[in-house]
This record gives sequence, C-alpha cells and structure tokens, in this order.
Amino acid sequence: MKQLYLVTVRITLILGLLSYLVTVGIAFVGHGFVIGVLSASLPLLSNAYWAISLWESTEVFHIYYVNGQITLLILILLSVALSKLSRK
Repeated sequence: MKQLYLVTVRITLILGLLSYLVTVGIAFVGHGFVIGVLSASLPLLSNAYWAISLWESTEVFHIYYVNGQITLLILILLSVALSKLSRK
C-alpha cells in the first residue's frame, strides 16, 4: 500500500506542476500580465477558475486541459485516501 501511495504522490506532483505551468500560460496568453501574475500567485484557485471557465470550450487544447484538471483532482483525493490507509 505504501508503494502505491508513493507512486500516486509522484504522479500527482508531476501532473500538478505541469497543470500549474499550463494554467499560468493560459492566463498570460489569454488575459495579460496582471491576470497571469494573479494566477501564478494563487495556484489552486486559478486552476479551479480556469477549468470552470474553459469547461464549455470546444477547442481541443481546452478539453485536454479540463480533463487534466479533473484527473489531477482525482489523483489528489486518491493520494489523501492512500495516505490515511498507509498510516494504519
């Protein structure tokens, strides 16, 4: 159980970092410097905001982005659950 937890945490960290960089990129390119800096300073809130904002977009990149955010949320919840289970 502990090894599954460690693998899940590593995947979550990698996907989280990539997601953060893409989110900041979306904010900078789409809405300018101020929004980009704001998104960079509030990573979890900005990821949630941009995922909700781009939810109905039909662009392929935005669809992958939203699906990546959903996957990241599932991985975070799975990591927390495995953390609780591996302590017992």
